[in-house]
Amino acid sequence: MKRLLTAAGRAILGVISCAAVAQAPAERRIDPDGDPSLQVERDWLDSRWSRTDVGQFLGSCLDAGGHRIAKALSIRIGDQNQGTVCFDTGHCALRAGWLGGFLRFSPVRFGFIQSPRVAGDLAFRAPAGPSWLGATTRYTGHHLHGRRVVLEYSVDHARVLDSPWLETAGDLNIFTRSLELGPCDREMKLVVESGDEEAVLSSDARRSRAAFRRDSNVSVFQVLGADARLRKEEGKLLVCFPPHTMALRARIFFWSGETSRLAKFDAWANTTDPIDGLSTWLKPGPARWLPELRTTGQRGLDTDFLAVDTLTVPYENPWNALMFLAGVDFTPDGAAYVCTIHGDVWRVTGIDGPLRELRWKRFATGLFQPLGLKVRAGEIFVLGRDQITRLRDLNGDGEADFYENFCNLIDTAPGHNYVTCLEKDNAGNFYYVDPRGVHRVSADGRTKETLATGFRNPNGLGVSPDGTVITVAPQQGEWTPSSALCEIEPGGYYGHGGPKITTRRTLGYDPPLCWIPHRVDNSGGSQVWVPANLWGPLGGQMLHLRWGRCGSMLVLRDVVSGVAQGAVVPLPGRFLAGPNRGTFHPHDGHLYVAASTGWQTSAVKDGALHRVRFTGKPVAFPVAWHAQQGGLTLTFARPIERAAAEDLQSYSVQQWNYRFAAQYGSKDWSVSDPDKEGHDEVAVKSGRLLEDGQTVFLEIPALRPVMQMEIKYNLSEADGKPLRGQLWLTLHQLDAAPK
Repeated sequence: MKRLLTAAGRAILGVISCAAVAQAPAERRIDPDGDPSLQVERDWLDSRWSRTDVGQFLGSCLDAGGHRIAKALSIRIGDQNQGTVCFDTGHCALRAGWLGGFLRFSPVRFGFIQSPRVAGDLAFRAPAGPSWLGATTRYTGHHLHGRRVVLEYSVDHARVLDSPWLETAGDLNIFTRSLELGPCDREMKLVVESGDEEAVLSSDARRSRAAFRRDSNVSVFQVLGADARLRKEEGKLLVCFPPHTMALRARIFFWSGETSRLAKFDAWANTTDPIDGLSTWLKPGPARWLPELRTTGQRGLDTDFLAVDTLTVPYENPWNALMFLAGVDFTPDGAAYVCTIHGDVWRVTGIDGPLRELRWKRFATGLFQPLGLKVRAGEIFVLGRDQITRLRDLNGDGEADFYENFCNLIDTAPGHNYVTCLEKDNAGNFYYVDPRGVHRVSADGRTKETLATGFRNPNGLGVSPDGTVITVAPQQGEWTPSSALCEIEPGGYYGHGGPKITTRRTLGYDPPLCWIPHRVDNSGGSQVWVPANLWGPLGGQMLHLRWGRCGSMLVLRDVVSGVAQGAVVPLPGRFLAGPNRGTFHPHDGHLYVAASTGWQTSAVKDGALHRVRFTGKPVAFPVAWHAQQGGLTLTFARPIERAAAEDLQSYSVQQWNYRFAAQYGSKDWSVSDPDKEGHDEVAVKSGRLLEDGQTVFLEIPALRPVMQMEIKYNLSEADGKPLRGQLWLTLHQLDAAPK
């Protein structure tokens, strides 16, 4: 470790500090009907995270004195949280310690872009690299008991418990680690210092000590435990543990300060408590996040076939916790669990018809920007940027006590590299997506495979109930000309990063299921499948969440000769924030949507939890389409009036292409004149209502594959009710004309 605290008694700083900027309220000052792309950086400056009680720890990327740690777990230590240590969960190494403040959060884009920074004065830091020499390590998770955190990991399959703390002796601050090592048949070596400085080593039957002197200052490492010894080896100071068949216990102390204070440290160290086991701290402590909060929901009007209810979120709460909701799922008892982007998980109960008394219980904190949550066999899994965490409530008090590392194979990077949307299949495998691709994690969490690549900043995916259809929604940008919905194939490449031409991939990328005009869906969320037995004619269909526009769409797949192509139809209902994830409740059959604000969104709240109900009213929407030589069919959910269906004035059809290029997005380009900006009118020769009374065939002799087509219709249902709307589709393949 590099020792940085050279004077004892340095002033303790505030717990959390942040540059002063205008705070943003829970209700966003954004025009919900305006163009989100016109928003600018100042619309997303928000310092409120600096006032949140984030709990005893926080996962993040961290810059600790110039050392970047991708998977950092910053842990408050001391009776008054006077100190902090950073544990690298990717390498099972203690990387830094500091006194004073906890973390400094950037106000830029709500704190989601820039990593937190150390808010106090660094006392030590360790360089990157293995902490346990010559050993294989794996992080297991961490236990929480009040203010105490016990880290659990394995070193060559030996279980290690490691609990950092800060002791005080008057004006001295001493960093400590209590260790308990399971049986191991070889020597275990823990690096605690790396450098060329000479150390004065000494040992007795009970302790081992190393002192480094520089001018009038001294730094001391001391190990308490008969079986542990400090040793200098190849420029590293090691704590060495001999082979052992029973558990070993030890405590490591670190103090740095003026040499004149060394005697005071020695007096404290000589009278410190004996080594006790960590079993006390492995037991759940008392509940911390009390009281349970209560809100009253609001039912939406049943004026259409879908109604949007609001499960009122406790934006104002005792901990100033921010409620940017990003995932939702349900345990077998019917309770909802929702995660927030700033690191919390909440348990929501009282979800009944009228929503008169919703109860919100803060269940977990300190997760690394969780953007997905899924329940499997009653257990709660949360997707962070560092790992998939399984949350365990060991004493049933409604709070997580053990944050178990289920899978830490995620590639973690700072900045705009989000890891989003946890999904699962019937075999228990998990799926998530990030800028590197779509990944499948085995049911035991120990292996990961990448299924497809080439997505720009995807904020969502979907997996069909049988696991055969996997979709991803990348965002418009470089090498992504517009919003899109991709139905992936194993080994597929979808363009972000530039062309990769092969004999099969002649465009340089695999085309998406469908393009979506940027003005219609400027930023997509996840996809969710309606259960086959629910929502009438929409049963078994796919929905797409429009995050930027705070709405949803019906996705209609058309498969021709094994090639899937899609159309999207806007659905009724608006959300208070951008929908990230949706899950159907196993008991009531309604769709629940977790939503948040961000940048370039029409959200009016920080976040929202909505219930979307199928009211049973008639569905006046297309529910299928098909492309063939000479035209295409549109099938509606209800019979339509013949005269309007066969009147050419009832339809307006346009088409255009995009340019796949390195520039940010694409203009709309004419199909007939590729160098001309704009849309082409598509001539509809005739319209014919087919025998089922619900399907219209639009005869389009010049129909060809095209990136984007828009169809507007102005029809009447068979009973005379107006039937107006529009849809957007992508044509890849035309079926042979029927004989």
